[in-house]
Amino acid sequence: MWILTSLGRPDRIRRVVESYDWEGERVILALYDGDARLPEYLSQQWPEDWTIETVSMLGNGPTYNEILRRYPNERSYGFLADDAVLDEQGMLRVLREAASDWCVAYPNDKHWGPTLPTMPCMGGKLVRAVGYLAPDCLMHMAIDNAWGEIGRRLGVLRYFNHLTYTHLNPIWGTAEDDRTYRLARSNSVDYERLYRGWLIGGELDRAIDRVKAAMLEKTA
Repeated sequence: MWILTSLGRPDRIRRVVESYDWEGERVILALYDGDARLPEYLSQQWPEDWTIETVSMLGNGPTYNEILRRYPNERSYGFLADDAVLDEQGMLRVLREAASDWCVAYPNDKHWGPTLPTMPCMGGKLVRAVGYLAPDCLMHMAIDNAWGEIGRRLGVLRYFNHLTYTHLNPIWGTAEDDRTYRLARSNSVDYERLYRGWLIGGELDRAIDRVKAAMLEKTA
């Protein structure tokens, strides 16, 4: 399953939708129920295997965790974005299969490459063992860093250099700044300190221990 969050961009998201053949890909389009442009999303036609879920919270982190609460038994969980245009047909299937039960599979964003899983797909058993899709302290930024560190510590990162996507973001000079980007930045103003707290404060170690215990149960 893929989770695509979108806020205030019922027009821009169409480029993402139209860039890919979505047949067979289950996507949850997660929308904020306080978005003034929500009716514009709801009036559109979406691919057959897409489901719209409205949530009462802002921020990717809380939204991801709410979707996990509603869909706790998926084979895999992947992150998409309304500013990420997929370059390769069939790439989502490759990532899902590589994530399998316990891995973190990710494509090449043409900026960070193998160093950061900016569009990760995580195995469902891995996610359930960790206990969340995003650390509770993170609203938007550094969620991909967290999964990169979990994958690195467990030795389960699976990188696909030939599978690329185009990130339309002002940080790369590929998109104009807008209210959604500004809101994401304001909600993540202290993200470096919060991420570091998760990294060295004990929760990462506890998450790794939970996964290792779950994997041992699998083999017992």
